[in-house]
Amino acid sequence: MKLLLTPLSRSLAGLAATAAILVTLAGCAAPAETSGPTSASGGDGASVSDAEFQAARDAYDLKLAQCLRDKGLDVKDPQPGQGIQESSPEINEAASTCMREIGDPPVPATTMSDAEVLSMYLKWADCFREVGFDVAEPVSGQAFVVPEDASAEVTAACTDPTL
Repeated sequence: MKLLLTPLSRSLAGLAATAAILVTLAGCAAPAETSGPTSASGGDGASVSDAEFQAARDAYDLKLAQCLRDKGLDVKDPQPGQGIQESSPEINEAASTCMREIGDPPVPATTMSDAEVLSMYLKWADCFREVGFDVAEPVSGQAFVVPEDASAEVTAACTDPTL
């Protein structure tokens, strides 16, 4: 699975469920199903810049990669802004465990309401379904999970803010 963390989603992901992030795979990906913090500062509600969020996210991704390696998996340190690129059922399973150990990843604050974000995610899901992907129905307060095998082009088209 991939959690969408493009510049668009970074500005919209304040209510994304970070426990729905199994791993920041292939440009950021991910696991389980609980609500995460509302800011990159660890959920204290403080507003942060995109640069501060990205720095916090990159630091988190490095911790996650190290945790996965500590569990015997071959995972490289992600490049800044890229997230963990490796993906397998074993990595996804271990990532869930690692996230319980190191906590939820940071997410940026958003000014969109839950209803607005859910409406956007529903449009994204419809787009992915129209091009042949099996996408779970989005749930309010949870991250939008991009199909693991969706190309960058399809992902960009289906997450276009003008949909």
